[in-house]
Amino acid sequence: MRFCILTLVLIGILSALVGCSGEPVFEAPSTSQFRHTQEIVESAALSNDGQLSVVSEQGKVCVWDNKISKTLFSCISGDDAKHIELLGFSDDKTKFYISNRMSVHLFSVANGQLLGSWSTGKNIARDIAISANGQLIVVGYRSGEADVINSLTKQNTLFQVHRLDINSVALSADGQTALSGSSDKFSYLWSTKDGTILKEFKLATRVNHVSINENASLGFAIDSVDDRIFLDLNTGIKKAELNIFTNFIEFNHSRFVNDDKWFLTGSPKSTIQLWRVKDGTLLAEYKATQQRIRGSVLAVAYDKENKTIVSESSDGVLEVWPYQPK
Repeated sequence: MRFCILTLVLIGILSALVGCSGEPVFEAPSTSQFRHTQEIVESAALSNDGQLSVVSEQGKVCVWDNKISKTLFSCISGDDAKHIELLGFSDDKTKFYISNRMSVHLFSVANGQLLGSWSTGKNIARDIAISANGQLIVVGYRSGEADVINSLTKQNTLFQVHRLDINSVALSADGQTALSGSSDKFSYLWSTKDGTILKEFKLATRVNHVSINENASLGFAIDSVDDRIFLDLNTGIKKAELNIFTNFIEFNHSRFVNDDKWFLTGSPKSTIQLWRVKDGTLLAEYKATQQRIRGSVLAVAYDKENKTIVSESSDGVLEVWPYQPK
């Protein structure tokens, strides 16, 4: 049996938590907060630097410039904005998508113009990923299939990737390689060109969440009980595991940040955590402001220029968190 002693050390107004690795875990209050809405948020996403937010609430989707705390254009409303549960930005911040799990709509960040729409047919979308320039979109379905959509040609190709539900999908920056996680207990690295499986990773139980870095050399997968591993996507070898002994961890969103040295996660328990990739050590942990009993962190980002962490919650609150790397 593995044991871990947690020691709380107060240092001024900040606190440091000594974690399972023996290293202090940085903790601090947020340095700023901004409320995007008073309503319960159905879904939200951040640009990779946290400068933009897209927030879905009761029949309305708004895109915010977080530097000036204003919407970029009139919010999307009507039938296209109802029950939006999946959304996200391209890394170059030129496009964003929204989905009610039965259709996918792609818009311009510059002016909110609709660039394309695709129906999922009889399939139900479980997760969506988009390439850095927004040209390719991958939709993972309950059927275990995945749709690869080219937003320029308007063509899509359907591949049977998994036997059971695809619960999570992530895409390399160039859109050529996808990482998916399924209820069949596998995480697959596969080609979006022809659906070929390039690498496979077997976890103990259902794979709930995956993440991939920009050049598809590094991945992450977490299952429903206690597997939470970094993956070497070049060799197919499982690398470090998150250095925490709690079971049943869930992540709503994650990113490889700071040139893949760190891994940033947001959880349904209003928690933001920063991990060191090489050994899975927990470096920092923050608790998002909760306006309601069951607050959840829906999206996280890292502003490398200002060395700050950004989060968006189900309460519609954007928060900025300090972190100074050692």
